[in-house]
Amino acid sequence: MGHTTVEWVYVGVVVAILCYVGADAWNVERILDITNAPAEAEVIKVTGQQWLWTFEHEDGRKEISELHLVKGKPYRFEVTSLDVIHAFNMPDFTTLIDAVPGRINSVWLVPDQSGEYLIQCREYCGFSHYQMRAKLIVEDHEGGPSVANAAAELPSKGAEAIAS
Repeated sequence: MGHTTVEWVYVGVVVAILCYVGADAWNVERILDITNAPAEAEVIKVTGQQWLWTFEHEDGRKEISELHLVKGKPYRFEVTSLDVIHAFNMPDFTTLIDAVPGRINSVWLVPDQSGEYLIQCREYCGFSHYQMRAKLIVEDHEGGPSVANAAAELPSKGAEAIAS
Protein backbone atom coordinates (compact mmCIF):
# COMPACT_ATOMS: atom_id res chain seq x y z
CA MET A 1 0.00 0.00 0.00
CA GLY A 2 1.98 3.01 -1.27
CA HIS A 3 1.29 6.68 -1.65
CA THR A 4 0.43 8.08 -5.00
CA THR A 5 2.32 10.94 -6.60
CA VAL A 6 -0.66 13.28 -6.06
CA GLU A 7 -0.54 12.72 -2.30
CA TRP A 8 3.18 13.53 -2.17
CA VAL A 9 2.65 16.69 -4.22
CA TYR A 10 -0.16 17.74 -1.86
CA VAL A 11 2.05 17.20 1.20
CA GLY A 12 4.89 19.13 -0.46
CA VAL A 13 2.62 22.09 -1.29
CA VAL A 14 1.23 22.22 2.28
CA VAL A 15 4.74 22.11 3.78
CA ALA A 16 5.93 24.85 1.38
CA ILE A 17 2.98 27.10 2.31
CA LEU A 18 3.60 26.57 6.03
CA CYS A 19 7.30 27.40 5.61
CA TYR A 20 6.44 30.58 3.68
CA VAL A 21 3.91 31.75 6.30
CA GLY A 22 6.34 30.98 9.14
CA ALA A 23 9.21 32.82 7.47
CA ASP A 24 7.01 35.83 6.74
CA ALA A 25 5.73 35.92 10.33
CA TRP A 26 9.32 35.76 11.61
CA ASN A 27 10.26 38.65 9.32
CA VAL A 28 7.37 40.81 10.60
CA GLU A 29 8.34 40.00 14.20
CA ARG A 30 11.95 40.99 13.43
CA ILE A 31 10.85 44.31 11.91
CA LEU A 32 8.61 45.15 14.87
CA ASP A 33 11.19 44.11 17.46
CA ILE A 34 11.89 46.78 20.07
CA THR A 35 15.56 46.87 19.07
CA ASN A 36 14.40 48.37 15.76
CA ALA A 37 12.63 51.27 17.48
CA PRO A 38 13.84 54.67 16.24
CA ALA A 39 16.65 56.09 18.37
CA GLU A 40 14.75 59.36 18.88
CA ALA A 41 11.65 57.58 20.27
CA GLU A 42 10.29 59.16 23.44
CA VAL A 43 9.94 56.65 26.28
CA ILE A 44 6.57 56.54 28.02
CA LYS A 45 6.23 54.43 31.15
CA VAL A 46 2.83 52.74 31.21
CA THR A 47 1.55 51.22 34.45
CA GLY A 48 -1.58 49.13 34.72
CA GLN A 49 -3.38 48.73 38.01
CA GLN A 50 -6.86 47.70 38.97
CA TRP A 51 -8.60 49.44 37.17
CA LEU A 52 -6.82 52.27 35.39
CA TRP A 53 -3.77 53.16 33.30
CA THR A 54 -1.12 55.71 34.30
CA PHE A 55 1.40 57.22 31.89
CA GLU A 56 4.71 58.97 32.66
CA HIS A 57 6.56 60.88 29.93
CA GLU A 58 10.35 61.36 29.81
CA ASP A 59 9.99 64.96 31.01
CA GLY A 60 8.22 63.77 34.20
CA ARG A 61 4.73 64.74 33.07
CA LYS A 62 2.16 62.22 34.32
CA GLU A 63 -1.29 61.42 32.98
CA ILE A 64 -4.03 59.21 34.39
CA SER A 65 -6.45 57.43 32.02
CA GLU A 66 -5.55 59.86 29.22
CA LEU A 67 -2.46 59.90 26.99
CA HIS A 68 -1.45 62.75 24.69
CA LEU A 69 0.86 61.97 21.76
CA VAL A 70 2.05 63.93 18.72
CA LYS A 71 1.32 62.67 15.21
CA GLY A 72 4.39 61.38 13.37
CA LYS A 73 6.61 61.24 16.46
CA PRO A 74 7.99 57.83 17.56
CA TYR A 75 7.19 56.52 21.04
CA ARG A 76 8.46 53.52 22.98
CA PHE A 77 6.15 52.24 25.69
CA GLU A 78 7.62 50.48 28.73
CA VAL A 79 4.66 48.58 30.13
CA THR A 80 4.33 47.05 33.61
CA SER A 81 1.68 46.36 36.23
CA LEU A 82 1.36 46.96 39.96
CA ASP A 83 -1.01 44.14 40.84
CA VAL A 84 -2.17 41.51 38.32
CA ILE A 85 -1.57 40.74 34.65
CA HIS A 86 -3.14 43.31 32.32
CA ALA A 87 -2.83 43.71 28.55
CA PHE A 88 -2.15 47.21 27.16
CA ASN A 89 -4.12 47.51 23.93
CA MET A 90 -4.54 50.34 21.42
CA PRO A 91 -6.76 48.60 18.85
CA ASP A 92 -6.79 51.44 16.30
CA PHE A 93 -2.99 51.19 16.05
CA THR A 94 -2.85 47.38 16.32
CA THR A 95 -0.74 47.56 19.46
CA LEU A 96 -1.03 44.94 22.21
CA ILE A 97 1.43 43.88 24.92
CA ASP A 98 1.11 42.29 28.35
CA ALA A 99 1.57 44.29 31.54
CA VAL A 100 3.10 41.89 34.06
CA PRO A 101 3.96 42.74 37.70
CA GLY A 102 7.73 42.97 38.20
CA ARG A 103 8.51 42.91 34.49
CA ILE A 104 8.87 45.65 31.86
CA ASN A 105 7.67 44.81 28.36
CA SER A 106 8.30 47.25 25.52
CA VAL A 107 6.53 48.10 22.30
CA TRP A 108 6.95 51.07 19.97
CA LEU A 109 4.61 53.10 17.80
CA VAL A 110 4.55 56.09 15.47
CA PRO A 111 0.96 57.44 15.41
CA ASP A 112 0.01 58.37 11.85
CA GLN A 113 -3.46 59.88 12.35
CA SER A 114 -4.64 62.58 14.70
CA GLY A 115 -7.81 62.11 16.75
CA GLU A 116 -9.12 60.38 19.85
CA TYR A 117 -8.72 56.64 20.27
CA LEU A 118 -9.38 53.92 22.83
CA ILE A 119 -6.83 52.34 25.14
CA GLN A 120 -8.12 49.27 26.93
CA CYS A 121 -7.12 46.25 28.98
CA ARG A 122 -7.43 43.01 27.00
CA GLU A 123 -6.70 40.61 29.88
CA TYR A 124 -9.38 39.83 32.46
CA CYS A 125 -8.05 41.51 35.60
CA GLY A 126 -10.91 41.35 38.05
CA PHE A 127 -14.32 42.73 38.90
CA SER A 128 -14.11 46.11 37.12
CA HIS A 129 -12.05 44.94 34.14
CA TYR A 130 -14.69 46.28 31.75
CA GLN A 131 -14.05 49.83 33.07
CA MET A 132 -10.27 49.75 32.57
CA ARG A 133 -10.13 52.15 29.65
CA ALA A 134 -8.15 55.24 28.80
CA LYS A 135 -8.25 57.83 26.04
CA LEU A 136 -5.44 58.26 23.51
CA ILE A 137 -5.34 61.75 22.03
CA VAL A 138 -3.06 62.18 19.01
CA GLU A 139 -2.42 65.84 18.18
CA ASP A 140 -0.98 67.30 14.98
CA HIS A 141 1.64 69.44 16.75
CA GLU A 142 3.15 69.46 20.21
CA GLY A 143 0.85 71.51 22.41
CA GLY A 144 -1.21 72.67 19.44
CA PRO A 145 -4.77 71.92 18.47
CA SER A 146 -5.53 69.02 16.18
CA VAL A 147 -7.05 69.49 12.73
CA ALA A 148 -10.46 68.53 14.12
CA ASN A 149 -10.22 71.22 16.82
CA ALA A 150 -9.05 73.86 14.32
CA ALA A 151 -11.94 72.99 12.00
CA ALA A 152 -14.39 73.27 14.89
CA GLU A 153 -13.08 76.77 15.68
CA LEU A 154 -13.43 78.02 12.07
CA PRO A 155 -17.15 79.02 12.16
CA SER A 156 -16.64 81.09 15.33
CA LYS A 157 -14.15 83.41 13.60
CA GLY A 158 -16.81 85.04 11.47
CA ALA A 159 -17.33 85.47 7.73
CA GLU A 160 -15.08 88.58 7.56
CA ALA A 161 -12.09 86.61 8.86
CA ILE A 162 -12.62 83.93 6.24
CA ALA A 163 -13.07 86.47 3.39
CA SER A 164 -9.77 88.25 4.10
